Amino acid sequence: MNRIFLITLLLLIPSALLSKENVKEKKIAKYVMENIQKDYLNCYSFYKVAAESLKKTGKQKEIILGLEKSADISLKYNYDLGEIMGLNPKVMAVMTKDKVNQFIKLANEDFPSLAQKYGLMCKGLVENPEQRTNYWETKGTKIIK
Repeated sequence: MNRIFLITLLLLIPSALLSKENVKEKKIAKYVMENIQKDYLNCYSFYKVAAESLKKTGKQKEIILGLEKSADISLKYNYDLGEIMGLNPKVMAVMTKDKVNQFIKLANEDFPSLAQKYGLMCKGLVENPEQRTNYWETKGTKIIK
């Protein structure tokens, strides 16, 4: 009888530990996805506002086209991740509009600060999303126990 109990216990402990690790991994994955989705939303807003600001000058058409392309990429991934997370497209549209309006306000107050905060991060996100994913995964691993 003790042998059966011991064998059962030995079989259940690893699965309990695996289950706990699995839950942690799922929480980290959710954390990463939520933050990357927010990054794409912020980057879409940044690129959109930056492109519109440059359009007003009537110059640097190549840069404007690059910003618009990056905005399109960011918007696509924002919606793709939102869909995976189960967000309603109408809700995402409102969130996107609100974020763009927030960035317009920030740009009107201090565009250089906005560019400094989001420029390099957004460039990195669009050009190398894996690096930003690793950033959020590392951060998630540290804060999720």
